[in-house]
Amino acid sequence: MLDAIPWGSDLAAVAGEFGSLPAVHDGAREIDFDTLAGRAARLALILRDRGVRPGEVIASSLRNSIAAVWVAMALRLVGACETPLNADYTVTERQHCLALSGARLVVTTAAQVASFAELDRATIAVEELDDTLGDPAALPPVPGDAWGRITFTSGTTGKPKAIVSTHAARWVANILQRASFEHMPGPGSAVLLMTPFVHGAGLLAQAFHDRGARVVLLDGVDIPAVRRALADGVDHIFAPPTVMAKLVGALEGQRIEGIRCVFCGTAPLLPSLYAKAKAVFGPVVRVTYGKSEIVNPIAVLSPRETDAYYAQPQDGDGVCVGFPGTGVEIEIRDENGTKLGRDAAGEVFLRGRHMYCGHIDASGFHELPEDGFHDTGDLGRMDARGRLHLVGRLADVIKSGGYKIHPDEIERVLAGTAGSASVAIVTLPSEYWGEIIVAVAETADPTWPDRARAAVAELARYKHPRAYLTVPELARNAQGKIMRRTIRDTLLATYRVNDGPYPTIEPR
Repeated sequence: MLDAIPWGSDLAAVAGEFGSLPAVHDGAREIDFDTLAGRAARLALILRDRGVRPGEVIASSLRNSIAAVWVAMALRLVGACETPLNADYTVTERQHCLALSGARLVVTTAAQVASFAELDRATIAVEELDDTLGDPAALPPVPGDAWGRITFTSGTTGKPKAIVSTHAARWVANILQRASFEHMPGPGSAVLLMTPFVHGAGLLAQAFHDRGARVVLLDGVDIPAVRRALADGVDHIFAPPTVMAKLVGALEGQRIEGIRCVFCGTAPLLPSLYAKAKAVFGPVVRVTYGKSEIVNPIAVLSPRETDAYYAQPQDGDGVCVGFPGTGVEIEIRDENGTKLGRDAAGEVFLRGRHMYCGHIDASGFHELPEDGFHDTGDLGRMDARGRLHLVGRLADVIKSGGYKIHPDEIERVLAGTAGSASVAIVTLPSEYWGEIIVAVAETADPTWPDRARAAVAELARYKHPRAYLTVPELARNAQGKIMRRTIRDTLLATYRVNDGPYPTIEPR
């Protein structure tokens, strides 16, 4: 049992030490550590009594809430393979993810039970569970090699693929997350989380909870609630560029004291946005690099290093995301797989103890290569100091509003909307969103945008283009492949972006 993960005893120790202290506040209600651990243990015991065993895939679908936190804890405690579904998924997207993962049971809200029943899935509604508290210490250790989590991301086909991590990898990731903190949280400390708990916010929550710190979990960027949280002692914030743009837009001209760290990642941080964030919060922004396949921290740029980096003219290609995290190996390889030297741009490969064990796509489960390295699809370079700079993305993955979106998925939906003409998805830079999605058709038909908007209705709202443009001809290379970067450059020369929460694009 030396390789088993003692989630139950770990949580029991946390509850024993910090029991009556506040653990989670959702902007309206609060729960302490004793109750949080007890609710999680109660659900875990129910699942165990229903026959759930370590590694079994159990899905959840919950918006940011107190329940989202204890449900995630419960699935870890019972040893299930936690499979969180974004609450904004459409029926088509849910169906695909459930089929790929094989999940037959979904923990969700009473309002969503009927929709999952229509997909032939059993459900447990969080509202139907009584207030009886369980004992987390009653849950035995979980085999480390058992599947522990499935995270969905966009693959090269444009359809989400399932990234599988073991319980051992999750346990190591949590320890490394804490080890990377500039300031160790503790009782009296609090982190403000506003992005979906099913993504990076969940990892930060666990790390803060393990040290007795409070989590303020909001369902989106609610500025009045943010102001209350800041006044109530929040000293850490998770703010990807999209969130940061909203915060500094609302707080511009103010200086918020007492913030020890603003965690930033998921998309490049533009210098102009960093300057605004520094003016509001001080030089406390920490840049990180993370992926579904190997979660934060892959690379870390401390607040001191971040401030020094943005204070200088940026030299060389890409945006700096920091030094490799503890236990992480980063290699830059050329198209033939040869490892490159410093400052040479190539594809980023990663290896670490807290990375995934394989992925699932339509053809089944695929283990990591024998050398254990993950081919990220990102382009990057290592500078003379050993810092990683991200130059681009081989797969053209879009990062908008904190989400990762593959253009092929949108293009597939739009296929045929312009008749036989081609449609390309490109992006324009946005300080607010990170990137703005734009659909461009090789047609003169003025009615195409109407058909295109109707076609993307089956996709989640964050995947919808912000503009639908027509051009006489799409740029292609000698092989006839559409060149998104060239199209993007042409649009930047002929259109301007009126940035903000509801961006518009207009001719120059």
